[in-house]
Amino acid sequence: MSAYHDGLNAKLLDAIPPDARHVLELGCASGRLGEAFSRRHPGVRWTGIERDRDAAARAAAVLDAVHVRDIDRDGLVGIGEGFDTIVVGDLLEHLVQPEAALAALHDLSAPGARLVCCLPNGVHASVVERMLAGDFSYDPMGLLDRTHVRLYSPSSAFKLFLDGGWLPDLHDAYRVEPPAGPFVDALLRASESLGVPPASARHRLGLYQMIVVCSKWTITELSGAGPMAPFTVIVPVNRPGQFELNVARSPGLAEAGVQLVPVQGATSAAHAWREGVARAAHPWRVMLHQDVYCPVGSGFALSRRLGALQAAGVTMLPVGFAGLEAAGRGAVRYAGMVVDRTRLFAHPGSNAGASIDEFAVAMHADAVVEPDPSLGWHLWATDLCLQARALAGRDVAQILEVPLFHNSTTDHVLPAAFHESAARLLEKHPAHASIPTLCGELRRPGPGPGTVPAAAAFAGVA
Repeated sequence: MSAYHDGLNAKLLDAIPPDARHVLELGCASGRLGEAFSRRHPGVRWTGIERDRDAAARAAAVLDAVHVRDIDRDGLVGIGEGFDTIVVGDLLEHLVQPEAALAALHDLSAPGARLVCCLPNGVHASVVERMLAGDFSYDPMGLLDRTHVRLYSPSSAFKLFLDGGWLPDLHDAYRVEPPAGPFVDALLRASESLGVPPASARHRLGLYQMIVVCSKWTITELSGAGPMAPFTVIVPVNRPGQFELNVARSPGLAEAGVQLVPVQGATSAAHAWREGVARAAHPWRVMLHQDVYCPVGSGFALSRRLGALQAAGVTMLPVGFAGLEAAGRGAVRYAGMVVDRTRLFAHPGSNAGASIDEFAVAMHADAVVEPDPSLGWHLWATDLCLQARALAGRDVAQILEVPLFHNSTTDHVLPAAFHESAARLLEKHPAHASIPTLCGELRRPGPGPGTVPAAAAFAGVA
């Protein structure tokens, strides 16, 4: 019995939703995963696909159905439909056309389906070491398995999922930490020279395999009638390589035919906004961080959402993509959608935004609010919400559900500039005893700290 086809991935097994009832597994090998899940959760119907005939024959003895086929050559036609769960264990790296496979899985899965995947990290320290040594030889198994045809990093994997209509979240991982020493120290210094903090670089270098759980995104905006609004995208750029790999290559922006306006040398968000607006060809302007990737479907979705706001006469307010909604009696709850680094933030949109994150903000030419240059690069979007609230007498900022990927390399540590902007924001709005943001609740100086980490400030937030 081949060890290659007879393993059991315990973390992948644990990541499969316990309520799965109609499962399709790509690369089912000898069926051990489906057999183990069925013992835990009787009543599941498990269909497997396997290219190796001997392994498929063993799988047929323990699974409900097994199809022998080469997915790249034969596709997925005739496998079935309505699957509520798709399992892809260590297979995407073997496919020549993973994009086609993910798109097909989107079509044959049920609304609300989950996709559970395990795939290797091609930027693990061991792979980087081999590359730098100049000997990129492949192995019988492992990260450089000789049958792999694709290498993935967390970022490239997440872009692949998103472009296939799947909203990814890093559910778990296998880690193999590289030994401390001069080589790793040199890698961390090299990463820092590229603007990647050591903590972020160390996390990626020790990540061996990713266990990713995706939710199906039903792109309703791609069908049916509805107004569409063209828009200009403004991008402050100080790291051209990051801009090129994210915003500039975004298929969502290409599909919508947006006008892209890079702005270099800006000293604040307000400065970048003013320069971008001066060159904008459209009334709707969206300012994106240079590390934002807009996947397939997101440009059409955004054009439809902005068109609906315009048709409803809602053009004077700030529009965000992830933030906090006013929930009454001073309470707030999460709103909007973004894949932030490796975590999925997915909540309903809102027309009562109390705070929005700066990674993506839209405003129409009719907007009655504007970015404040004194806030620099932080909290200026929350200030737009407060400006709108002061004019309307209630929280009125808009927060949309459009899946964008904030492919940031930062390490979740708030810089000194953030705290300076927080102090300025509190000073600017003296009527507010505190101001909620996704980064924490801003509080006036007192016996405690000026800002509270989000986990402490929003414990219990829906």
